Amino acid sequence: MQTTPKKIFPLALSLLFATVVLGYGYYRARDFLNGPVVEITTPKNGQLFAAALVDVAGVSKNISFLNLNGRKIFTDKNGNWREKLLASPGYNRIEVTAKDRFGRDTAKTIEVVLKEPEISVAQN
Repeated sequence: MQTTPKKIFPLALSLLFATVVLGYGYYRARDFLNGPVVEITTPKNGQLFAAALVDVAGVSKNISFLNLNGRKIFTDKNGNWREKLLASPGYNRIEVTAKDRFGRDTAKTIEVVLKEPEISVAQN
């Protein structure tokens, strides 16, 4: 059997068309396939603080709902968010949860420590 350009061209064109269609399909479905993404950029896990007011910031993608320790927060158009959190003395757990429009959820948790205030006792 002899292969001629008349037989190869339609096959190559069909293969190229199928590749383009599948590539475009993946491009459009990647948000659905990846699910929600949450990243906490500040503070770092295990960080020690002297002041009770902690600035928590991060980036989220493919989300419909975003919560910081159970409280709803909002992102800008690029998915960046920033909130202030009042920490208790000692160990604190910060949890950011996100849900996408398909009902899938994800969570990121970090732990930070607020130094106990030092109490000075005046001696007589």
